[in-house]
Amino acid sequence: MSTATFTLNGADPREAALRVLIVPHAGAGAASGLAFAEHAPAGWLVATARLPGRESRLRESVPALPGLVDDVVATARALPGTAPLIVLGACSGAVIALEAVRTLEREGGATVAGLMVVSQWAMTERPDPDRRSVSDTDDTAEILQILQEYGGADAVPRALAGNPEMLALALPPIVADVRAVEGHRCAPTPPLRCPLLTVFGDEDPLCPEERVADWALFGEDIRTAWVPGGHMLLTQSPALLVDALRGNLDQFGSAAEQR
Repeated sequence: MSTATFTLNGADPREAALRVLIVPHAGAGAASGLAFAEHAPAGWLVATARLPGRESRLRESVPALPGLVDDVVATARALPGTAPLIVLGACSGAVIALEAVRTLEREGGATVAGLMVVSQWAMTERPDPDRRSVSDTDDTAEILQILQEYGGADAVPRALAGNPEMLALALPPIVADVRAVEGHRCAPTPPLRCPLLTVFGDEDPLCPEERVADWALFGEDIRTAWVPGGHMLLTQSPALLVDALRGNLDQFGSAAEQR
């Protein structure tokens, strides 16, 4: 099932045991959640957010972070079904997901059973303050180089980078997403009311232990899982992300654990 702002895969919303809303990495559309959905248990309903500027929303401008957060909040509220909801944010999508969950906890409209952060360092401070920023340049070649530093070869695949026409379509939402989140810093207060599961690749140079340690400050119920792999876990290792969530369902309460 597909709507303007999300796609649905997996269980019938009326019968789903668990709902997972994926907020994908920079520039990614709703198709990026398909592999995760294919590995998920049959009883899970997997929704993937389709943010402005991509796929069927290609003609929409990508807003700044508050607008992206509002978009995900609206999506969470619009999801069908009543099963427990886990919001999963990958890379830059984790920044949006965190602030969306905070908004939902503050304003209501959808109950979140848990937040799952994937491949994103804690945002209490900027790691590597001397690292170049996408916001500092409009030069395409330099932007591509900076993005490669962020996510390796999968940040912008070589075949795409070498195709000017495809690059002209794909690069703007990637750049807009990165610019929306790269300067975002936030205090760990107010603490999350829902449990937080953080997942990182053990070969991810952007998320070593010292960069992710501050996630422990964001709430009272926090777990961390390390899996084999690099930074782009949602696309490279979706089965491992499914396993990490399945292995920690007890963290999200009896309702989720039974599912």
